Amino acid sequence: MRLTDDSFRALARSSPWRFSALHFTRRATTARPEGAVEAWLRRPGWLRVLLPDGSERIETGVPYSSSTFSVTAVGAVQEMTSEPPHQAEPTYRPDGLVARRPDAWVWSHADPMFENYQWVAMLDPAELASGTVLSELREDVLFGRPVWRARAAAVDGYDPVCSCCPLLWSSVSDDLEYGDSPRRPQGRAYPQAYNVALDVGTGVVVSLRPVGGSRPDDWFEVEIHGVDQTANVPPLRQ
Repeated sequence: MRLTDDSFRALARSSPWRFSALHFTRRATTARPEGAVEAWLRRPGWLRVLLPDGSERIETGVPYSSSTFSVTAVGAVQEMTSEPPHQAEPTYRPDGLVARRPDAWVWSHADPMFENYQWVAMLDPAELASGTVLSELREDVLFGRPVWRARAAAVDGYDPVCSCCPLLWSSVSDDLEYGDSPRRPQGRAYPQAYNVALDVGTGVVVSLRPVGGSRPDDWFEVEIHGVDQTANVPPLRQ
């Protein structure tokens, strides 16, 4: 795969089809400043999170997911079948990345949520594939794994998983969240853009840092320890 504007966007669309299990540690400044969380993800719909105080959380279910149904007439009888969302096949590019995901109104891929929907977008960052301006693309290595870096800014058409906790907090996301509502906070200084790194192997966002704005320390970083066969889940603590 060669890094271009198009391939970066394609990688951002590809996460649901690049791995089925993940073991990682997430460090963030705002959501949990007292320490990192370690997590094990099994697709579809299972997440275990180890908190800094030693306690554990198990989250199950797939938010924002749906099933599609096909109906076939057999005489006067209709037969209805369903297919789990994670089994839907996208349209692939020659390099193996996703050119087009299954239609959004039928298929919506997501993982169990921990704390807020930015966690979901971190694991499946399809919102970076459109409604964004990308610049300063480069290849790099983070925690021993190849990553693609870019500076990303939200523009019209940006469609986050949740406008209250987007990857790219901006006037665009606040427009979606508040519109003309008088509840919209005033005097916010939005970042000019965000420095984003995608893990090439999985498509997961492994680094997100704002450039300017009133939240300069609102960042997170993800260290991937294992993927699929190497993402072994240890026994639950007693």
